[in-house]
Amino acid sequence: MTLRSRALLLRLLALLGAGLLAGPPLAAQVARRAPQGLTAFRPQHGAGYFPFARTKVPEAWEEHPELGPGIRVNGALESDPAGEDDLIELLVARPFEGTDLVLARSGPALVLWTTRTRVPGSAVPFTGDVTAPLAFGGARTLTLWVEWSGAVPPGPAALELRAPEWDAALDRLRFHAFTSLVVALGGEGQVPGLPLDPNHGTFVVATDLYARGYDVLMRDEDEVSPTGTGPVYTEVVNAIQNRAVGTLAIYGYSHGGGSTYDLCERLDTFRGSIGTFAIEFTSYADGVQNDSDTDLDQELRKPPTSAYHANHYQVGSFADFFLDGGPVPSSFPSPSGLNVETVFWGVGATHFLVDDYLQVFDHIATNLEARVAR
Repeated sequence: MTLRSRALLLRLLALLGAGLLAGPPLAAQVARRAPQGLTAFRPQHGAGYFPFARTKVPEAWEEHPELGPGIRVNGALESDPAGEDDLIELLVARPFEGTDLVLARSGPALVLWTTRTRVPGSAVPFTGDVTAPLAFGGARTLTLWVEWSGAVPPGPAALELRAPEWDAALDRLRFHAFTSLVVALGGEGQVPGLPLDPNHGTFVVATDLYARGYDVLMRDEDEVSPTGTGPVYTEVVNAIQNRAVGTLAIYGYSHGGGSTYDLCERLDTFRGSIGTFAIEFTSYADGVQNDSDTDLDQELRKPPTSAYHANHYQVGSFADFFLDGGPVPSSFPSPSGLNVETVFWGVGATHFLVDDYLQVFDHIATNLEARVAR
């Protein structure tokens, strides 16, 4: 033990002798006084976080079973066309210099790496689910990468930062493996990007869901063909077959609404060869069919097998080139969705505004979150 560490321990012991003996044990008091040691981030996409910003899991949510750090199951046949992106970034901050720190895991489902792409030889070894003392190399922080290697999520898995010298737990994260995927499809010409365009309502909602712990696929609607094929379909099928995903939420604006229908239709048609999944939530904001970039037909079909379909639309006029969605049978608000021009907050709506109302945001996010577990 270094002189500085010994002095800190003696100070804590003095505080205990001054009247804290009836309080928590020493390990708990050390943990309470230590700065945050572990920080997890939301999932990556391809070579980085784009089209999302690098987003920390808030400290208050670090052990929450749904809002806490989510992680994709990295199945044996899992495909990452843009590169390995299933590992979660983990920042370890050393609260005290000169004190050995280790990481303890609740079980072998969690694997640690010093590289984000699992370079051979960069795995962090465990002995009895505990690492050797972490090598900070003189720095205050260390970046590691967490992988969920189990084929099927058996339940949450914990990772704990410990100071063995004091038998003290300094910080703890509770990981949950994603069993759902959210797909957000923008309108014609809307491409996901940073900074977030506040006029792209579909992506505003997607960014909020991502920050709240969902695995979100935010894509240009042109990545779904009129027959439902394309990169989005491929990624969704991969998630079902190799990442233990069994629940889908798919929503879109304008042509993104048409692409939502096309994607759901193809998934349902080939359900037998894909695997077991349920489409628990879908939504259109002024849905327009997407058979081509110039398709102007209203999307009035409910996505096949959708358990809950939200629908918001307006009546087109000269101001928006007569673009509009329309009522969709068996949609919510019941019975066929909401013409936003019939309520006070939507008076004067156009096709270019209908996806940007806070009330539409709230309906999509609230009802999705109520029906789709992370």
